[in-house]
Amino acid sequence: MRRELDVHHLIRRTDGGRDEASNCITLCDGCHAGRHLNLQVSLSRRSIERWALRLARWVDSNAELPAETRALQGALRLFGVERFREGQLDAVLAAMRGESLLVIRPTGGGKSLCFQLPAMVMGQPAAFVLSPLKALMVDQVAGLQRRKLPATFINSDVSRDEKEQRYELLEAGALSFLYVAPERFNVERVRPEEVARLASQRPSFLVVDEAHLIDRWGDDFRIDYSRIADIRRRLGNPPVLAFTATAGAKSQERIKKSLGITDARTLVSGVDRPNISLIRVTEASDEKRARIVAGLIAKLTSGRAMIFVPTTKVGREVQAKLREAGCPLPLYHGKLPAPEREGLLGQFTGSLEPPLQAVICTSAFSMGLDVPDVRLVVNWQHTAAVEDYLQEFGRAGRDNEPATAVLFRNGGREAGLLRWMASKTAENAVADRKRTAAEAEITLKGKHARIDEMAWLTAQTDRCFRQALNEALEGPHMRRKKSWSIRILDFVFVSRVRVKKVEHCCDVCSPELARDIADLGHLPRRSD
Repeated sequence: MRRELDVHHLIRRTDGGRDEASNCITLCDGCHAGRHLNLQVSLSRRSIERWALRLARWVDSNAELPAETRALQGALRLFGVERFREGQLDAVLAAMRGESLLVIRPTGGGKSLCFQLPAMVMGQPAAFVLSPLKALMVDQVAGLQRRKLPATFINSDVSRDEKEQRYELLEAGALSFLYVAPERFNVERVRPEEVARLASQRPSFLVVDEAHLIDRWGDDFRIDYSRIADIRRRLGNPPVLAFTATAGAKSQERIKKSLGITDARTLVSGVDRPNISLIRVTEASDEKRARIVAGLIAKLTSGRAMIFVPTTKVGREVQAKLREAGCPLPLYHGKLPAPEREGLLGQFTGSLEPPLQAVICTSAFSMGLDVPDVRLVVNWQHTAAVEDYLQEFGRAGRDNEPATAVLFRNGGREAGLLRWMASKTAENAVADRKRTAAEAEITLKGKHARIDEMAWLTAQTDRCFRQALNEALEGPHMRRKKSWSIRILDFVFVSRVRVKKVEHCCDVCSPELARDIADLGHLPRRSD
C-alpha cells in the first residue's frame, strides 16, 4: 500500500514550504487529487490504472500476464506515452512472456514501442536490434537517448576506439539496446574478434526490424538477411521479435520459416486503410497518364502527392511527360548525390524551403518516410509484390484524413519490366558469386510468383479491390477471444482512433470516380 501513497506538502514548496515531516502528509491518489484540482484527472487516472492492473492480475486464470505487467503504468510514461495503440498491448505482453512474434504494423504505427518497452521492463541482458540502414539506427538510438535510455549502435562509421568502448559497455551490462546490421556477424566482412564478442552475448531479445527484407533482400544483395536463424543460434536462441509494415500472407510464412520460428504468432493490424480510395485506371498512353496526374495534382487544395515509378529510367520518362503536361516535378532516386537527396526530402517533409507539393520517386524515397498529409499517391504501374504496393500507397492519409491512391494498368503488360528486372538481379547474384545458379533460379521463381500475384490482383474487376488486397495481406488469421484480464487492460490502457471511411472505396465499388479520373487524360494539357 505504501507504494500507492503520494507525498503532499501542507505549505507548497513554491510558497516556501520545507521538505520536512512536519510539513508533509501521505495521501492516496484520490485524496491527493482533491488537494490539487488542476491535477485531479491525471492523479485519479493513475489510481484507476493501478487498480486495473491489480484486478487484471487477480482474474488472470490463464496466466497471460507475466509478473512484469505491473510495470506497464510506469513504462508507458517512461516512453512519453499515455496509451497503447490498438494491437500494441498484445505484442508487448507476448514479448514479456518470452514468445517469438512476427508483428505487422503500418509505418508510423508504433512498432518500436512493441519491443523497446518490454526490453526495458525485463531489464538485462540487452536486446539486440538488427536494423538494415545506418540512418535508421541513428534515428532510433537518438530517440532512446533523448529519453535517457541506454542504447547505442555499432557500424562501419564508428571508429575502432569508439567501438571498443561500446563493446565494453555492452559487456558490463550498461546498455539496454544494441543496434547492428546482420552483416556485423559475418567474419568475412567484420574482424573475427568483433564477431566473437557479439556472439558471446546472450541478449534478452533478438529484434528484426524491417523483417520483410528477409524475403526481399535475403536472396539477393544482402545475403546475411537469410542467415538470421544462424545468428540467433549463436546468441543462445533468444526470443525473436520481427517487425515490418509490409508482409502479405505468403511472405509472412516465408519470413518465419527463414527465422526458424514457424510456430510463432503473427499479429497483424492496420493493413486496411479505409480512409484511402483505391482507384485503378486502365490507360496505355503515357501522355494521357501524365495529363491525369497533372489534373489530380491541380485539384489538390492541401497536402502532398507522390508518384511512384519502378526505375530511374522510367522516372525520367515520366518526368518529361509531366513537364509536357505543364506539371514539372523533381525526381528522387537512390543514385542522386546525397545533398540533393536530402534537399528533396527536406522540401517534401517541410523542414526546408521552398516546400515541395509533389515528387516523382522510386521506392527508395519511401523507406522510413512518415509524412502525415499525403493526399495523393500514384503508382505508374503495379509493383513487384503486393507488399510493395501496400508500402507505397500506404504513404497516403497517415493523418487518417481522406486520400486517394491511383494505380495505372496496361492490360497486364506491366509485368514484363518487373520480370526483366528480377532476372537481371538473379544474374548479378550468380556473377558476384553470392548465389549458385540453382539458388538463383529458386529465387527468381519466387519473385515471378509475387509479380504474378500482384498482376492478378490488379486485373480483378469482379470484386472489391480493397477486400482482395486485405485478404492477400492479412491471410487467414483467426481472431482470439480475449480473456477478462486482457479486456480490463485494453479498456484502461489502449486508445482507439476512429478512422472515417472514404465515400469512394475502390474503382469496383465506385466506378464513377474511376471514370472521372480517367477523363482527366482527355483534357488539354495544363499551361506552364
